[in-house]
Amino acid sequence: MAGWSVEPIGGVLGARLTGIDLSQPLGDGERKDLYELLLEHLVLAFPGQSIDDSHQMDFLAPWGQPYIHPIGRVAGGVEAKVERIVDDEERPPYQDKWHTDVTWDPDPPILGTLRAIEMPARGGDTLFASMYAAYDGLSETLRDRLEDVTAWHDMGPGQAFKSKAGVDLYDRTKEQFPGAERPVIAVHPDTGCRYLNVNKNFTSHLVGFDRAESDAVLNMLYEHATQPNYTIRYEWDEGDVVLWDERCTQHFAVADHFPQRREMARLTVSAPA
Repeated sequence: MAGWSVEPIGGVLGARLTGIDLSQPLGDGERKDLYELLLEHLVLAFPGQSIDDSHQMDFLAPWGQPYIHPIGRVAGGVEAKVERIVDDEERPPYQDKWHTDVTWDPDPPILGTLRAIEMPARGGDTLFASMYAAYDGLSETLRDRLEDVTAWHDMGPGQAFKSKAGVDLYDRTKEQFPGAERPVIAVHPDTGCRYLNVNKNFTSHLVGFDRAESDAVLNMLYEHATQPNYTIRYEWDEGDVVLWDERCTQHFAVADHFPQRREMARLTVSAPA
């Protein structure tokens, strides 16, 4: 960590790192130190980087398998690529909902990166929330009650997926990836800490509950998990790179920049084979 400066962003998550150049390879010790910082802060921001897609891939890939979204796999994709997310007048933003990425995939991403390529004059921030803090904020009684409860995660109605990929590909993806059952209270494999593991975008229902009970509990948990006390708001500048732990966070892409153009580069990895 020689030469690195670490500045916390929020009270419960987030840190800004300077003195590191992501266009240069990281040594084994540096990579270990960086991962320990990620486990501590959950979200790491690297301002003012000058990197391209290959650098982003080289930076993230050693921590896991470059991830191909199920829609891409069903469409025949076999090679992970850095994905462009472009918002403009013809392509309205669609990720302005709290979520953890692709929790309906049995093997979802564990780490994610975003790189700011083109930013609007104002707006287009990203919110992140700590699911450790959300779990810690539950009463002991509710924690105990939820300890052995599981939830079903699926693609949901998928209007954004349908508009981006088409109805036929959406339907085929949903058939091949019907969903995944996950613990409501999960344990992080590297820290042993518990976190709240539901998100409004992809959690369908609590297993073994009737629909009214499930909806009531989940809606309470969604509101609880994303309260301001557990969040940060990251204001992007072009060149910024953010790395986050997908397992114990949620994020929300604020859409207040529409119809201004915003272009991001995204890459995620799933757990090593």
